[in-house]
Amino acid sequence: MNINSKDMKRTKSIIAFLLVFIIMGSSSVNAQDKEKQEKARKMDRAEVEKALKARKIAYIAEYVELTPEEAEKFWPLYNQFENKRLEVTKDMFKHFERGHEKPMELSDENADRIIRDRFNEEQALLDLKVRYHEKFLDVLPASRVLMLYEAENNFKRRLLQRTDTPWNHMKEQSRDREGRDGSREKPSHDKQDIK
Repeated sequence: MNINSKDMKRTKSIIAFLLVFIIMGSSSVNAQDKEKQEKARKMDRAEVEKALKARKIAYIAEYVELTPEEAEKFWPLYNQFENKRLEVTKDMFKHFERGHEKPMELSDENADRIIRDRFNEEQALLDLKVRYHEKFLDVLPASRVLMLYEAENNFKRRLLQRTDTPWNHMKEQSRDREGRDGSREKPSHDKQDIK
């Protein structure tokens, strides 16, 4: 079989075109896959956040033993508080998002500015808590507001216990070394567990 140079060039051109087409097609597919994965990750995160919020609400409602009348006044107020707390803490988390500044590489002026910024953010959160504490007292007696704070702390603690973190592994290793099973008795008013 005799192939002339014209046919050879045409064959090479076709092969080159097919290779470019395949490469471009696969990069387009990869980009689409990455977009789908990112979208799925965001949906999963939103679903997890929604489920956690529902569990937290159920946990607080049972722990604080809200009556229907109290719940009607309390939940809009608490949701408002939660939204404002998220706004305030969003700034606090920016420190973690931009990466940890290495203290030894910062000038004293920059280090002092970072510290003061963090103090201001923590003060803003504390001011918000104090303001809403007064509002909660308009709806619930102080003993039940205290139960609310206990419920929030218990919920966070249990959530962290169920999260796979290095801290939890360290605690487990410590318990193993000490020969304890780590079980604790629940308080009598601690009715609901986080699943």
